[in-house]
Formats: sequence, structure tokens, C-alpha cells
Amino acid sequence: MTGQTEIRADLAEGTTGDEVDQVQGYLERFGYLGPIAERFAAFGSQPFPLAEGDDLADLVGRPAGVERGTFDSATADAVRRFQEFAGLSVTGVVDGATAARMNAPRCGNPDAPDLAEFSTSGRKWATTNLRYAIDNTTPDLSPGQVTTAVEQAFALWAGHTPLRFTPVAMSAGPEIVIRFAAGDHGDGSPFDGPSGVLAHAFFPSVPPAPVTAIMGDAHFDEAETWTVTVPPAAGTIDLVTVAAHEFGHSLGLGHSSVAGALMAPFYGGPHRAVEADDIAGIQSLYGGFPIAHAMWTHGTDLHVEVDANVESIQRFGFFTRVVGRPNTTNWYHFAVPTPVIVDGNRLAFARAMLRLVTGGPDAVVRDVHVYDGSSRIAAHQAVNLSGSLPFAVFGVPHKPDVFWGAGISVGVRTGTGSTAERRMDFISAGIDFLR
Repeated sequence: MTGQTEIRADLAEGTTGDEVDQVQGYLERFGYLGPIAERFAAFGSQPFPLAEGDDLADLVGRPAGVERGTFDSATADAVRRFQEFAGLSVTGVVDGATAARMNAPRCGNPDAPDLAEFSTSGRKWATTNLRYAIDNTTPDLSPGQVTTAVEQAFALWAGHTPLRFTPVAMSAGPEIVIRFAAGDHGDGSPFDGPSGVLAHAFFPSVPPAPVTAIMGDAHFDEAETWTVTVPPAAGTIDLVTVAAHEFGHSLGLGHSSVAGALMAPFYGGPHRAVEADDIAGIQSLYGGFPIAHAMWTHGTDLHVEVDANVESIQRFGFFTRVVGRPNTTNWYHFAVPTPVIVDGNRLAFARAMLRLVTGGPDAVVRDVHVYDGSSRIAAHQAVNLSGSLPFAVFGVPHKPDVFWGAGISVGVRTGTGSTAERRMDFISAGIDFLR
């Protein structure tokens, strides 16, 4: 890391010095050491109102008997809690694996493993119609790229809940404000420069407590180099992945100790999907959504955009098998039967679904776009899916009304593998609609 001094390994009970102080500071900041861990977790990155001139790090306490700069038994216990939460060997010693995890880029919200159960947090919005505004953007990306990344991040949560995310102007008083900032930016949780803490977000209130202005807001460290390109260049951070994680906090989720979950606190590269643990957490707060209609089409209705990039195509009773030419990309399109008005009510888009199988990493679903007529209403970019996909879900963030008819476009990249490895079996595609 270049934004802060790295934590070194081989620190154990009895060690003293500044390096121990640094470990203790990390454990305090992220909820493993100190008497206010629960309050810290309950309120996100600002556990209580700060007086002018106060800094959050200065107000985090530690239990009686713990001495700054001394690796004592309480510090060892805190290290064990961190190791358990992070899925490491529980030793109470800052070994190489523990130091590496502490030095990894991560979210600035505390972990607070005692409060990791989503269903008992109580933090949620009283409405499912949430408005957001992008207060500013990063010079690393164009405003359009930031907008698309934010939409894709919200779409991950919209695909599994009744939540609808609508962009508005700052003057409209949005529930969620998205902001890029560096260093001390006025919320009591200053950023630390490149790497280290990438972003943080603030929980909603516990109903019926009133909502304050900062609740739900997500802040991203401008000292990072943000990207939307996958794979990302060295030293760059995927905005879609980090935004989706932070929006989980904006909606009321805490950190997850489940390896591979989007809500795990550590950044390990692009991860543009919600996993079973994330879905269980968000649905415990907001539930699923009532489906008015679900329309599907068989894979035999597949339309190929560039015939020259197809080596072979076979249509079976209910699916289409395509073998892409080596080192090519192509788009495959489905027109989904669309009930626009039912019982006098216009339906709305909820999410798209795909069922397909690819031959492996030489046949990768790169992008999935959802359309209403010729208007693209959701863009899931660089999702990079392969293998068996029995029920892949792609949310539509603002869930607009249907006007023209649903379509799903699937962008696929094929590599240099064998015919079997470049195979794609398109089985079905569908859209869930809401009233």
C-alpha cells in the first residue's frame, strides 16, 4: 500500500512498539478492539455525532488494561476475532497471512462480527422507492461511465428485491448521495490515500427513527484510480464492485464473513455479482418482489448478430447450440413475449433471467443488456460468466414501465479452445414483470 505504512508480520503477545500500535489502530477502526464496537457497527462509519475538531480515530476507546503499543492479551484476542471473521487460521499472532489481509484494500466500514447477522440489524429504509444523486464524479472516468457503473451496481440489488432506484438531481433531496472525496471530507472518517480504505457508506436509520442527511450516502476515495475496465490495469479499482458493496451498506447490510460474498469487506478485484449470502441478507430486510407475470422464450428463438463469427449453429427441440469462431466476440438476442397492459394496468420491468451453459472460460458471457424496444434500460457490463448458468439474474435498477416490448442481448467472447470449449448452449431467456 502507498497510502499508509504496511502492517508487518511476526507480531505476537509481548511485542512492543509502533508496529503494535499500528495493528491496534487497525483493530480499533474496524470493530475488533475497543468498547464501542457495537455502536460503531450500528451507525456505520460515524458512530455518534462529532464535535467540531474531533476525529473519529481519536474517539475510539480500548478496554481497561490495554496499553497502546503493547501486544497484550486483549490485543491477541482482537487478532483472533479478526482472523476468525476473515477466514484465517486463528492464532492470535499477526502472521504473514494476517498481515496480508490487514494490508489488503477494503471498505472503511467496521466489520463488527458480533452484528454480522443481517436479519437482526433493523436498519432499513421505510420505502422501496429510493432516489439517488451523483454529487460529483472522478476524473478517472467520464461522467457517463460513472453513471453506468452506479446503475449496474444498484441493479445487482434490484434484481432480488422490490427496491427501485431512480436517479434525481441533488436539489430533489435524494435518499442516497454518491460522492468522490479525498482525505478529510467532513464526515468524521477521513480517507487514507491510495489503497487501504477505498470507500465507506452510511446505514439508513432504524424505523421509526428519523432519517438524517448523511444516512444512505456512499463516499469513494478520490485518491484511488477508478476503472470500469475488466480485467483492470494494475493499481486500479473496479468502481462497479466497490459501489455495489457500498450500496449494500446504504441499504442496511453489514459486512459478511462468508468468503466470496459481495458484502465481505476486502477488495480482491472485480466481483460484479451478489451471492447467496448477500441475497439472504437483503431479502431479510426488504423481502423479494411480487411477480405479476413471468415470460420466457426458448433458446431456439435465438438471433445471431454476426453470422461470420459463428463456426456452427444447431437448433434442438428447446435450445440452440452455438460454437463461436476462435478469438471473436458476438451478440446474441432474445425477443421476449411482453404483456404490456394486464387488467388495465401497465406492467413494469423487474429483472431479466438467462439459462445457458458454456464450454468454460473459452466461451464467456461478457455483457448482458436489457431493452424495452430500442431503449436500453439495464447494462450489466463485464460480468464474465461461464460454465453452467441455470438461473442467472440481471436486475433493472429503476424498474420502468413497459412500453414497447422486452429484449435481452448477450455479448459473448470466445477464445482459442477446442470446439467443445467454445460451445454455448442457449436454453431460455425470460423477464419478470411487476404491476
